[in-house]
Amino acid sequence: VPGARAQHALRILQDVNDHKRIYAPETVDSRLLSRNGNEFRSSLRTYKKKVLTVVLDYEFDSVYRELAPGRWQGTIRSTRIVEVENFGEKNELQKPEGTGFGFLWRLNSWWHVQERDGGVVMELRSISLTRNIPLGLAWAIKPIVTSLPRETLETTLGKTRAAVLALSRQGAAR
Repeated sequence: VPGARAQHALRILQDVNDHKRIYAPETVDSRLLSRNGNEFRSSLRTYKKKVLTVVLDYEFDSVYRELAPGRWQGTIRSTRIVEVENFGEKNELQKPEGTGFGFLWRLNSWWHVQERDGGVVMELRSISLTRNIPLGLAWAIKPIVTSLPRETLETTLGKTRAAVLALSRQGAAR
């Protein structure tokens, strides 16, 4: 991100309450649950419509560490992921953990942020775990499970880049 600083990227990544705006429309809710310095607990709700509509509620523990001046690493680990049934309806409910279609069971991510060449370079690595897909539903669910991780990474990187760029331009205009 040309002209940006590591602090711009960290501000975007750590402002969990604003993630529902930054990462909309896929992220429909985001909340900071607690913060202690560079350690965070947060919750997130995502909405994805493909063949099926998938709404997931997550809880994460995140830690950001400065490795060197202008160089940071963020470790984000899911502590809970549940599917939401009847999203937006009066009878909306979270399914018990470990039940449902098995779209996503765990999600861990690592952000690397480094100031370099007059800007900031951001890298996002992620690993996601799914459960076995019920045989009768594989035709509908497997395409979602196999394409969702790549699409999510691409969208997250693109929207993070745009938000960091906008923030860095605001800072330069002051």
